[in-house]
Amino acid sequence: MDRGDRLGSGGRRRAAALLVVPALCALAGCDALVYVAHVAEGQLAIQGRTEPIDAVLASGRLSEDEQTKLRLLVRARDFAAEVIGLEVGDSYTTFYDTGDDPLAFNLSAAYRDALRPYTWFFPVVGEVPYLGFFDESYMRAVEEQLQARGLDTFSYELDAYSTLGLFDDPVRSSMLRRGTLSLVETVIHELVHNTIWRPGATEFNESLATFVGRQGAIEFLRAEFGEESGWPAAAAAYYADTDAVNAFLFELYHELERYYAQPLDSASKIAGREAVYQAARERFAQQILPTLNYPESFAGYAELPTNNAWLLGHCRYNLDLSLFEEIYAAAGQDWTSALAVFREAAAAPGDPFDYLRDLLNRLPAAPAEAGGS
Repeated sequence: MDRGDRLGSGGRRRAAALLVVPALCALAGCDALVYVAHVAEGQLAIQGRTEPIDAVLASGRLSEDEQTKLRLLVRARDFAAEVIGLEVGDSYTTFYDTGDDPLAFNLSAAYRDALRPYTWFFPVVGEVPYLGFFDESYMRAVEEQLQARGLDTFSYELDAYSTLGLFDDPVRSSMLRRGTLSLVETVIHELVHNTIWRPGATEFNESLATFVGRQGAIEFLRAEFGEESGWPAAAAAYYADTDAVNAFLFELYHELERYYAQPLDSASKIAGREAVYQAARERFAQQILPTLNYPESFAGYAELPTNNAWLLGHCRYNLDLSLFEEIYAAAGQDWTSALAVFREAAAAPGDPFDYLRDLLNRLPAAPAEAGGS
């Protein structure tokens, strides 16, 4: 297994979706009761089948690799609580065995003639552009309904999700299929949702969790294995690749934004968008992929689908990551100070991204260095 696999692979897609508990759900019409019952049954089934991690490790039923990753996950959880200062509670102190089945599924949708997500509303969590399901056949039925309405859809398997601290989230066995870096980042990412959440601000919530998850993972690997192990450098190189891919995707986003803004009817926009997507595929294969440190981990983007829901699903987790990084740097790379600012942004009226930008603009400029030629 090469370093790229150890960093990022996991057997299932990154799980950043939120499954909400039934007492908080509110969907229009009769489908609401069906969905509430479905989520209630699935979540309660999981909570009723969790085991203490120590008992699972002592049972001997995990492979050596799974035991190593589970112990690493526990140490990452402790790091998130003790060093970063995330609100952990009793999350990731128990274990849920998914067997060979997927844990859950995520579904999102978007309009085909505009970069506009289809959304649902839930009390407490607010407006969200995705739904979680425990049953694939049910999810596919909803997906077909959305497609019949002329929407793009994007669905995938989950191996983790957050309940925002409403439940003590267990370690799901499927998480142990991830590479080392991906596993650590996922744990920290999901725990950020327990700590800071702005109702109805999905892009802020997910992008904040992405930044803290990435930065926290590098710092954990440095503390766990040492700088000389090569892990921090490898993680930084992998995230540099991710940044390059994200920059490409946002470039495609803006190209499509300009394309859809043309004075064309809906049918013409939908018919012509394939050319924009195809040009992007070719550009990625020819210009982006050869420059990456771990091209094998990102080769699939050269075959990205003509699908607005897919593109929005990728972009919403990586918006203005440099903004969070600047705040962290301005806080002296002190997590307590940085998280306090992120909490303020989440609680402030208006756009939380604008709050952070305004704060940075009001900071005094760094003094010029003395001396020089």
